[in-house]
Amino acid sequence: MRLLFLILLLVAPLVAEEGPMARVGQPLRIEEIYIPGDQVAPAPRRDREPPLVVRVLDVRPAADGFRYDFEVQGLDPGSYDLADFLEGSDLPAIPLTITTDLPEGPPLPQDLAPAPLPKFGGYRTFLVIAGVFWLAGLLALILVRRKKPTTSENQAPPPSLAERLQPLVAAASTGDLDAEGRAKLERLVIGYWRERIPAIAGLPPSEALVQLRRHDEASPLLLALERWIHAPDRTRPDNLDDLLAPYRS
Repeated sequence: MRLLFLILLLVAPLVAEEGPMARVGQPLRIEEIYIPGDQVAPAPRRDREPPLVVRVLDVRPAADGFRYDFEVQGLDPGSYDLADFLEGSDLPAIPLTITTDLPEGPPLPQDLAPAPLPKFGGYRTFLVIAGVFWLAGLLALILVRRKKPTTSENQAPPPSLAERLQPLVAAASTGDLDAEGRAKLERLVIGYWRERIPAIAGLPPSEALVQLRRHDEASPLLLALERWIHAPDRTRPDNLDDLLAPYRS
């Protein structure tokens, strides 16, 4: 009996020295730790990977000292003294243990017994179904294209140059053409004749107009435009169709 009592006396301090325990990476909260003397703080890290990361959560004054709540996160398993990671002198030992053991929990799921899969079809059946859907899609595409009218049936042909010039020339003949309309009319006329007269293709607009005033087909409209712009008579002439005839080709 005395031998058992002596063994318990020897083992009890060793068990007590282990202190609180937590797993690696799991936050461990240690509360109500009394430390006499001045207030302490976590010691600065002296390396990049300390085994413990310590934070002070709360500090409360006590007789000749303070009471602390700490949060400790262990990075390496082992037994440690929290006092080694605090700044201060004559600090009491604060043992703790960081372990890699998993806590007891529910039993792990057992492996399921193999069972036959339901027979829906094999690879050949899959190919047949995929081929049917592909043919159906191709047939639908062909039918849609046949029913869709062509662009030429839906859209009217673009207006000819004579049709674009007609409202501009009519407005110029009555003195109602503004500066923007005159510039547009000049661009259309010069652009048309530059494609048909290579000699004026590289000339600036002012020089091209000089050459076109001497041209048999281009000069009638240009001379009429100059006459209307400088001396408009506010009446629409009857020969507009004749003036636009060269631009209908």
